[in-house]
Amino acid sequence: MNKLKKSLALVATLAIASTAFYACGTTSTPAETQESQESVTEESTEESETEESETEASETEESKEEAVADIALPETGDKLSILCWTPDDVTKMIEHFEKANPDYAGKCEYVNVGSNGGEAREGYANYFAGGEDVDLFVLEADWILEYINNDEYTAPLSDLGFSASDFSGNYAYTVAIGTNNDGVLKGASWQATPGGYVYRTDLAEKYLGAKTPEEMQEFVKDWATFEETAAKVKKDSEGKTALVDTLGGLWQVWQYNRSTGWAKDDALIVDDYCKEYAETAKKYWTEGYVTKEDQWQDGWYAIGQDDSTLGYFFCTWCLGEGSMLSNAEGGEGGSTYGKYAITAGPSDWAWGGSWLAVSPNCDNGQMAHDFVKHFTVDEATMEDYALFKGEFVNNPTVMEKIVNDKSNSNKLLGGQDQFSVLFESAKGINMDGKITQYDAQIKAAFNDAVTKYAKGDYASYDDMIAAFKKEAAKIEGLTVE
Repeated sequence: MNKLKKSLALVATLAIASTAFYACGTTSTPAETQESQESVTEESTEESETEESETEASETEESKEEAVADIALPETGDKLSILCWTPDDVTKMIEHFEKANPDYAGKCEYVNVGSNGGEAREGYANYFAGGEDVDLFVLEADWILEYINNDEYTAPLSDLGFSASDFSGNYAYTVAIGTNNDGVLKGASWQATPGGYVYRTDLAEKYLGAKTPEEMQEFVKDWATFEETAAKVKKDSEGKTALVDTLGGLWQVWQYNRSTGWAKDDALIVDDYCKEYAETAKKYWTEGYVTKEDQWQDGWYAIGQDDSTLGYFFCTWCLGEGSMLSNAEGGEGGSTYGKYAITAGPSDWAWGGSWLAVSPNCDNGQMAHDFVKHFTVDEATMEDYALFKGEFVNNPTVMEKIVNDKSNSNKLLGGQDQFSVLFESAKGINMDGKITQYDAQIKAAFNDAVTKYAKGDYASYDDMIAAFKKEAAKIEGLTVE
């Protein structure tokens, strides 16, 4: 991860670079009479305008040629193929991009690979092996390093004409994660993914007397207070309502706040933080502070309407129309539609994140360049997309402007601007040293072991860790002691 730090420093240095400008002067020759002076002036002006026009045209053509020359990938394909495991983001991105670029209308296509982020890790490899068309594809935080460190899968963004300085307006951690072990930038993210605690306003008022997000925050401001509130809600609801939606939701917050990565020098790290989380998860399960539902299953959404949970741990991409929160409310017209609000919760955290990567076999270089620029570089289109989709885009300047302009209102949150809460949380995101190429597999194995421990399938923490290590040892390239 030291190389990621070096890459981050490089980004900062390039962002400071400035461009020098120069000006040129003109001279005039006096005429013998007013008439000749006017004639000379008029003639001179016409010639000057003609020369200036020709120069500008020439410079424009040269600029176009230079721009095209900077893109190393061909523009010979019929469609810009964009691979992902879900249509939730890409279809909306295509809609927004084509509306802003009519010349590209009908020329972008979403290709589904796998049914979730974890499966896509292998799904992409199988898709590429079949020789199918691919230009851009979406990578997830848990396994991005596996792909950007493989030159057969990913080409540098410089092949699309980009340099690191083009992304100086992004959240720095996203640029660092998108940079491979050799310092080559291979992934550009269109989003930052801070999270918060999203809660039922009616239940919060009923059990806690909290009428505003600010009042609610006092009940969940740190983990000690959070647990006290969970006990109060359980008691006052007579065990009907849990403060946390699922162990999966609790896991997302805790795993982010671990100070170390899951591996160092390809060796698995199991520390005291692992035990702290496992014991917390078991306590929440046993005491009824969390529901017995599983994240991503149908029951996960049902509890958002039947009073089984007071709230969810959701991040930015869970809060738009058609998202997790929308499903938890039953959609428009649902029994809890618009009855939720968001507050920061017990700690800053982030969940996942997505990066656009370019295939070495991309045959729509110019279109791919324009697509990446539209969502990750151009502040005007990024702002428009943030308001169009409710996306927390990857640019703090843009997000601060939206918050200050009060231009965002989320119907799912009763009109509250989720960005005003999440913008502050995003300032605390720190992923340096926490990302490894094994994360997807390690996290899945650990979370599965903790869930079984919470349910009583393992008699002790030591038994749980032994089972976890046995699964982790199956991960290719990872050393387990």
